[in-house]
Amino acid sequence: SCSNQDQKKIFSLRSDGGIALVRPTSGREGSFSIDRTFVCENHNCVPYGKVCDLVDDCGDGSDERGCVNHFDCNPGSNASLEYIPLSSVGDGTYDCVNLRDEMTRCTDDVISGTFLKVSCWIIGMMSVVLDSVVLFRGGISLSRVKSSSGLLDRALIMMIGLGDLLVGGYLLCIAAVDVSYRDSFCGRQYEWLLSWKCVALGVISTVGSQVSLFSMTVLSVSRKRSIAQGLLCPGDRANKRAYVKVMAITGGIILLSTLLAVIPLLQRFEDVFGNAIYYPDVDFIKGFYRKWDFAPLIAEYYGRTRLDITSFSWGSLRRLTQNMFTTRDHLESHVVSFYSSDPVCLFKYFVDWDDPQLPYTRMMLMLNFVCFVLISVSYVAVNRFSVQSSSAVGAASRKALRKRNQKLQRKVTIIIATDFICWVPFIAIAILHRYEVINATEYYALLSIVILPINSVINPLLYDSTVGGFVSRVKTRVSFSIRRRGSDIRDRATRTLRNPVEDRGERTEDGRTNEVRDEVITSSIEISSIRM
Repeated sequence: SCSNQDQKKIFSLRSDGGIALVRPTSGREGSFSIDRTFVCENHNCVPYGKVCDLVDDCGDGSDERGCVNHFDCNPGSNASLEYIPLSSVGDGTYDCVNLRDEMTRCTDDVISGTFLKVSCWIIGMMSVVLDSVVLFRGGISLSRVKSSSGLLDRALIMMIGLGDLLVGGYLLCIAAVDVSYRDSFCGRQYEWLLSWKCVALGVISTVGSQVSLFSMTVLSVSRKRSIAQGLLCPGDRANKRAYVKVMAITGGIILLSTLLAVIPLLQRFEDVFGNAIYYPDVDFIKGFYRKWDFAPLIAEYYGRTRLDITSFSWGSLRRLTQNMFTTRDHLESHVVSFYSSDPVCLFKYFVDWDDPQLPYTRMMLMLNFVCFVLISVSYVAVNRFSVQSSSAVGAASRKALRKRNQKLQRKVTIIIATDFICWVPFIAIAILHRYEVINATEYYALLSIVILPINSVINPLLYDSTVGGFVSRVKTRVSFSIRRRGSDIRDRATRTLRNPVEDRGERTEDGRTNEVRDEVITSSIEISSIRM
């Protein structure tokens, strides 16, 4: 310890032009002596030759703090001190255990950018509120449905609400995780990506989006079939058989959606859906190791240079790595799951041509595209039948039918357009990424947080008359209130300008009072703002 030394140093030029560190000599005013030791914050002393040498010699990191010749892997942390040369930052190789030196692959936030953060909260909250209303109102009205086709329609609308509610809940959870990891995600990313919570959110988002899409598809086909068979006003009552049919359809949708979401997590498919291996206790295996990353390691240790590492199973690679450590009976390792390839923990739609997950991802994209086509074709057929039916009625009813058809056309157009915006660009970008035309990884957060989930907010307005009617009434009331206020302001301004002005304050040169003049100006501004 050298706690008795004065920690204040003075820089001085040596005779050879170099810089020397000197300190005042105790008890001798104006006398200085060369100081060759660095006083640590914990009062230990180390030679100046060991300061800023990438090694914590003090024990508290104070000899490396503030140095400009290295990169601190854990800034602000005294628990884990790790330093690397500046030349190793951003060189494509992970040198820090927490991967902080490669910031292009690791960010300090789960969701990057203010726009995405705010969008995640807004879309999530709106989806949860609106779809909760759909489920609540649907559950009340379900028992009052008299026809079997009406029962199926109501059940499928509730299924759409259920799927969208899961998507909204997923968005709120991701937004909350982003807040909890704010400015520290890069150093703690393994904690999140390897957790069961990330996997659970990935499954929930996949189940929710597929339940909603499959339900919309079955609903559109069911409505087309009902119209084709002339069952718009059916006489068949909702009997026990109808309830069994509805339960079978809705149960099948939930089962299929859940199966598609959990297949990538099954142990028997680990070699297909496993993305990488992470060794938390091995310093020279940093970050997520993919299969091809093991090639130089295996070749150097076992002397085998002509090995097709990609054909090895994850189990074989774990055994080969374990055999390198003769002093450890068990080497802890974690396989990075299908949903852990991105901080937002979504289904891995963007894959490369040599990725073993490509066939499964391609199947999912094709399935979703077929659903979009079925929805579009079915609603176009519904709209065409409605137009044809209006021409077969009398002139007295034609006007009412024309208004109904216009409303139906708008609704069909919105349904097809929103489904198109959600899925077709996403599928197109995934294909372009597959053929390496673009690198879609940077767009993944935008597509998964804003584009795909937007239907979870729009669907309640399109498919449920309660929510749509409520929004319509609010819009009408607001519009009426604005028009009435505008009319009142215009009338008041007109009366003020036409009637003689009484003396109510200091007169100006043209005979008007300042008070009246201000009132007229204020009224004019209010009228202009309402018109805008």
